[in-house]
Amino acid sequence: MKKIYIIGPVGSGKSTLAKALSKKMNIKYYELDMVIWDENERKRTDEEVKEIFDGIMSQDSWIIEDVGRKTFSEGFKQADVVYYIDLKPSLIYKRCIMRWIKQKLGKEEYNYKPTLKGLKDMLGWARSNTKKRDLRIASAKELNSNVVILNLEDVNRMIKEK
Repeated sequence: MKKIYIIGPVGSGKSTLAKALSKKMNIKYYELDMVIWDENERKRTDEEVKEIFDGIMSQDSWIIEDVGRKTFSEGFKQADVVYYIDLKPSLIYKRCIMRWIKQKLGKEEYNYKPTLKGLKDMLGWARSNTKKRDLRIASAKELNSNVVILNLEDVNRMIKEK
């Protein structure tokens, strides 16, 4: 596999899995949030997003991770496999809170400044995305016949495999 798309709610471990697979397979990974937003937390224009995303899609190999936005449907079509990380909502909320605390304490890097508003937004996104689970999976399956649902044990095994 040379093109992998990882989707799931915020806090599900998409970035962690993408980084681990990237290292093992020597394939560059991309957080699609960073395609939408620049380093100054400015939302890019649709044209800027399309240009950056098209550049990623034109490569021979990639690992991308996102919540499964329709904006990036071409990624679903081109992917050799789409992984959906399916965790219990309570675990996702716990991870969001722990991530925010670690970032606030400077023990974890962050793309966005860890504010109370940011935590509230993150928990809202987690709630919204977990409610859209079935829709996200169905949408992915419409565009790609190789959608694999991963549970916590699957993700942990994939991260630890060498």
